[in-house]
Amino acid sequence: MMAQSQSRGNSPVVTLLLFLAVFSFFFLQMAFNLKTRQDVAVSKIPEAADVAIVGGTAAALLTSLEAAENGAQVFLFPNGQELGEDASFLFQEGLAAALTPPQGELEIELTPELFGEYIGECGGWLSNPSLLESFKNASPVFYPQFKAFCGISLDYLPDPVLKPYLHLSSDLMGASVFKKQLLLHLNKSPVLVKREKVSEILFSPEGVLEALLVENSSGEIYPIYFKSVVLADGGYSGDLQRWHEHLPYKNMIILRPAQTGEGLKLAEKMGVDLAQMGFFGEKILLYNPIKAEYSVLSSEPWESTYFFNINGILLNWSEASWETIFGFITQSPPAGVYMLVAGDKVYKEKALAYNSFFTRFEDLELLAEATDLTEITFLSGMRLTPPYYIAHLKAGIDYTLGGILTTPFGEVKRDGKIIEGLYAAGEIVGGLHGKAMLPGMPLSETLFFAKKTGEAAAKYAQR
Repeated sequence: MMAQSQSRGNSPVVTLLLFLAVFSFFFLQMAFNLKTRQDVAVSKIPEAADVAIVGGTAAALLTSLEAAENGAQVFLFPNGQELGEDASFLFQEGLAAALTPPQGELEIELTPELFGEYIGECGGWLSNPSLLESFKNASPVFYPQFKAFCGISLDYLPDPVLKPYLHLSSDLMGASVFKKQLLLHLNKSPVLVKREKVSEILFSPEGVLEALLVENSSGEIYPIYFKSVVLADGGYSGDLQRWHEHLPYKNMIILRPAQTGEGLKLAEKMGVDLAQMGFFGEKILLYNPIKAEYSVLSSEPWESTYFFNINGILLNWSEASWETIFGFITQSPPAGVYMLVAGDKVYKEKALAYNSFFTRFEDLELLAEATDLTEITFLSGMRLTPPYYIAHLKAGIDYTLGGILTTPFGEVKRDGKIIEGLYAAGEIVGGLHGKAMLPGMPLSETLFFAKKTGEAAAKYAQR
């Protein structure tokens, strides 16, 4: 009886303690949730600017500068790229332009009309007519535009008769000067460089461009609001497996791996109009498998030179086209493609500059053993003069033609209609040069689109 009475006496106390414990738990939980919401609110204060430029290429930097000069507040998202990563490539490829001082000195009459015909003919007339017309009319300003920007004169014509439009610089340090000037101008400008990774372009329910969805280094995902966005991260030479699944890759080297096609992936999500996705900037490379080094091979055929693979297929360089040789390399078994130079005289005259890539053999038996050839009758039957020099070969790709279809002002299209507020600039744009690219076109396109698109994106944002 006493135990039961004691139990009933403790019951209200236990109940009160339980109530206080539960109340305290919920109170602490509410306080924690409120603090968390406050912290999120503080860390997620919405950011906004007029124009966003996506990419770290020269086109992205120049477009950012142009938009800022036109009064826009600009955020630049390198999106994983090194700033100015393609500057050396652009500079070394030269400048394609009409009516420039070097041409005048040589009395070469290359009018914008003739320049437009060059592009159309080389590209198979697959160009966007309005884009080509605008580019042609702007071509006389490319030379002074580039010189004014970085102080470098492109005063050398490599082949005045066959390539009167192509200009190079005699300045050996020109590429580094170009990149340095890009970064110097950027640092002096009001452009704000953002390190967040862009994952998506957001639109309002009415279809108006509204924001970029970005992710920071901590993994937080949030929007930053803009009135216009420019995709300018270059082509997709580093993303062949996504765009060209039919290609074998083991015999290929991507010469510009930074261009992974991130901008094209964003555009693809939205279903924008794309063009010319199947044409390559092809290089044939001498390859050193031990050092993993390569050197670009000139397209001019060498005497007594052949290409063969471990399957015993042989090509005579003087009889095979460049496209045939490139295809032969990509389709051959991995690490089993070779260049064969026969004769000491030929080697000394042509291949000495590539000495580190060649191995010398005095007889075909040793050569066959070194290259895993099981049958050498296809070589012995040719009665080649020893010694024999062989080098590994790889196929190199430095850009892939094609990309987003735009207007002459860089406005992106979907089903032939302009997507308001969305732009593209530089090598990410397709429809200008058709199925081939003249030497010097990448730099010229960069200057052209940076000027047109930067100005247009800034004016649209201000509207």
